[in-house]
Amino acid sequence: MEEDQQWVSLALNGNTQAYAQLIAKYKNKVYAIVYRMVHQTQDAQDITQECFIKAYQYLYSYDSSRKFSSWLYRIAINHCLKVKERNKHKQTDPYAHLEDVSLPNPVHPETIYLKKESANELRQLIDQLPEMYRLILLLRYIHDLSYQEMSELLDIPLNTVQVRLHRAKQKLRELYQQTEKGGAYREVSRH
Repeated sequence: MEEDQQWVSLALNGNTQAYAQLIAKYKNKVYAIVYRMVHQTQDAQDITQECFIKAYQYLYSYDSSRKFSSWLYRIAINHCLKVKERNKHKQTDPYAHLEDVSLPNPVHPETIYLKKESANELRQLIDQLPEMYRLILLLRYIHDLSYQEMSELLDIPLNTVQVRLHRAKQKLRELYQQTEKGGAYREVSRH
């Protein structure tokens, strides 16, 4: 955290190399958040760049008493939500990225198929959840953030984080049970 604050301070004083250090440190994490939200490689790359540009423009507003990473992730999440809202009317295939999935050291072609199929089904179920539940699952289980970090990042009380995470898992469980009862995946309304 101290190192980040030093780089921020240097960047605010015009040292572009310091900001390049911050980009190098966080680009993969920001990209991962963005990618999980937009499901498109090219869009995620573009949005990630836009996030770092926006962060640089608002670097003066960073509160050094907080973690730089949380501040940056918040910018990324907000920017993604704005882009998604703007592109709401565009129809894209959120599962186009599945062809990029590769498994290390596959044992048997059938095993590969079954793992991809399970991952695909889980993604489809998660995508049916409301945005706030998808986001909380992403932050907790993909980015391994603590409840406190999620609270700061999303600017919501700690107990709200806990409740949303519980409800997200509960809704995901319900969706899974519905697909099991129906025998196959079928889309369920997002309520």
